[in-house]
Formats: sequence, C-alpha cells, structure tokens
Amino acid sequence: MTVSRLKNLSFLLFFSLMMACGDTTKPISNKPFGNCQFGAPKAIFNPQIPKVEAHTFQLNTQSAVEKVQFDGGIALELIQSGCEKPKQEFQFTIPTSTSSFKDGDWLMMGLDLFAFMGNLAPELQPFLLWQGALKDKIGQLKIGLPHQLEPGFFVKMDKVAAADSGLLIMTLYQE
Repeated sequence: MTVSRLKNLSFLLFFSLMMACGDTTKPISNKPFGNCQFGAPKAIFNPQIPKVEAHTFQLNTQSAVEKVQFDGGIALELIQSGCEKPKQEFQFTIPTSTSSFKDGDWLMMGLDLFAFMGNLAPELQPFLLWQGALKDKIGQLKIGLPHQLEPGFFVKMDKVAAADSGLLIMTLYQE
C-alpha cells in the first residue's frame, strides 16, 4: 500500500472516529444531525484522559462544541460541524504572550499541539496522523491560507496574537 493511499485511509478513519456511525438511509428528523448519514458528532475527549482538567460537550442543531481545559493552562474549544463533509475547528487558547511569535512559531505550535493530544490516550492517536501530515507539508503551509493535504482534505491555520495570550485556530475540513 502506498504512503499516499495509507494517508487517505488514515484521514477517512480519523473523520469516521470523530463522527458517529449511523444508518445509510436519510430519515427526516428534527434531532441535531438527524438527517446526516454519519449521525451527530461525538465528544473526542473525556475527563478521564490524563492531563484533561475540565471537559464539556454540547450538541447544538448544526454543530457540536467541546471545551477542554488541559493541565498547564492551554484550553481547547473544538467545533465540529458539517454533515456529508465534516469540518473540525480547533481553537487553542495559549496562556502566554504571543505578540512576538512569528508565523513559523505558530505552525510549529500547531504540530506540537496535535502531537500532545495524540499522545494523551490510545483513542486519540489519529491526531498523530494529522500531525504527521502537517509536518510533511510544513514548508508549504501559510498562516491564514487553506492548504490541501490530500485530495479533498484541507487545513487552514490562523492566529490571534496578544500580549497576555494567543489563539491558534486550526481547521480541518473536506471539500
């Protein structure tokens, strides 16, 4: 199996893990994500995972919002949306001055955060696949611009720097 084919399968596995499995028929439903082939998103994290200090998960009509406070002060708000084409937006609040960070610092921080999450528990190892895919393309990634990692799979990284904290936004999506 080629590396490219393995990565494609890894991306599909990752999205499959993040979305609930469902019936292939499309019933009419008033429930959140009730008409989606894969059903509603499920929480990725839980309070029993090491280094997770606090955790909440809320399923809304068109999105699921998961909030995680990690040991060490980093907070994550993960917004999952999309039905046939899933989208995950990771908003990391960094509790330190980020005003002097260069774009390369933000990109490396994104890699480090995916590696951190992927090493927290066996069920989170798909984050290591994303980290590897991002690492392979690090020279091509630009803050604020979408980049195709594999056919149909994109990443976009944005930043908000501040004197007392920072916000790193990493969006993974299909088109």
